[in-house]
Amino acid sequence: MLGQDRTRDPDWLWEELGLGIEVRGGEPAAPADAAELRRLVGLALRRNPLRAHLLVSRVLGKHLPVPPATALDAAARLAERVRALPAPARWAGPGPGAAEVPLVIGYCETATALGHAVADGLPNSHYLHTTRRRVPGSTPVLEFVESHSHATHHWLMPADPGVLETPGRLLLVDDELSTGRTAMGTIRILHAFAPRTDYAVAALVDARPPSARAAFDALAAELGIRLDVVSLVAATVTVPADVTARASRIRAAFGAPTPAEGGGDGVADDDGGRAEHRVTRVAVSWPAGLPDGARHGWSPAARERLTDAVPAVAKDVLAGLPDPARGGDILVLGTEELMYVPMRLADGLAELTGRRVVYQSTTRSPVHPLDVDGYAIRAALTFPAPDGPERVSHVYNVTPGRYDDIVLVVDSGMDDRGPVPDGPDLDGLLTELRRCADVTVVTIPCHVPAARGAEDAR
Repeated sequence: MLGQDRTRDPDWLWEELGLGIEVRGGEPAAPADAAELRRLVGLALRRNPLRAHLLVSRVLGKHLPVPPATALDAAARLAERVRALPAPARWAGPGPGAAEVPLVIGYCETATALGHAVADGLPNSHYLHTTRRRVPGSTPVLEFVESHSHATHHWLMPADPGVLETPGRLLLVDDELSTGRTAMGTIRILHAFAPRTDYAVAALVDARPPSARAAFDALAAELGIRLDVVSLVAATVTVPADVTARASRIRAAFGAPTPAEGGGDGVADDDGGRAEHRVTRVAVSWPAGLPDGARHGWSPAARERLTDAVPAVAKDVLAGLPDPARGGDILVLGTEELMYVPMRLADGLAELTGRRVVYQSTTRSPVHPLDVDGYAIRAALTFPAPDGPERVSHVYNVTPGRYDDIVLVVDSGMDDRGPVPDGPDLDGLLTELRRCADVTVVTIPCHVPAARGAEDAR
């Protein structure tokens, strides 16, 4: 029986699951060894019958809180590796070949901000991320299916479908490559829609086994394309055939998560009741027409407008906190696909104040929490998803007393202040968060293009 003594070893979960790390050599700037892989990722168990475990990024800002500078730096290093790819890719900006504007596509929901930030490092690039959100008035152009995922379908929904035909190399960005099947399936669909000669995939961690790397080579030969892969770490994670049974035994050894781990029963105050913190809404100076993200496309002009807007928005948020003068840690919390703007806002707040500011996001991904050392997901809050109360969403490792302020960033499509009957509802999320800290809600306009080809999406 697995006991607490076993968990004193920081690598206990790797060993109990029987996972191995086969190192592949990399360039000196990105050493691919077991220590570097474990520095970049933690490990947790999924609540998904198709996949036993989850590599939890320590730099992405999704499941785990990170300083925004950490996430931005990881993306910048990944973009640097993309820029180093040989011709015919042209990332250098104005000059010969400038018309070949690169297209970057990130995967929802986990890699939406990572893709944004990688595109920031590729001058003149246009960015678009896939989406699982149904947007009234917008029609998907392409659909993708991830058979292994907890949410299998996602779409590309550009305001201008012509952006998918932009000449030059197309870059796919994801947080992790485990088998690479999603990337290969995406390339097949994109190539059938608008063929091109060059593709690349960028990921923080490339953990593909040799058979998957061979499959990439086979796909390139089949389609007659060039297909490059870049990453910060390239190391194969080997998985035993009985990994699902091993994960089940680990869950059974620790039992079901307690209410404190799973969220939902609140936290007792000194009088035996529930301690609930304040919820405050703050209006911010959001530029008219600036998209909230890249669901419909994100141009270099949008990138510049957001950079110009962040300082004023951060000042509005700081002034709107319940107690702007106090110290303590601040969590800026994005919501599912809305990750990039909260990350940039967190970075702006960090520059304005001496307080420690970290950033992460809510997620659809169901992860089993265990409050033991060496396990990445120590606590979980679960609630009806604001934009789809028929399903649940989660936020991990947010607990009472950990933060003095939580800044929750949502778009108007998730906010329940509008006049839509049975529409979005933030109550469930706010109920969980206000048991942990004072919550300041920042709502930015949900961008829905009036028509395809709208100027701010080109």
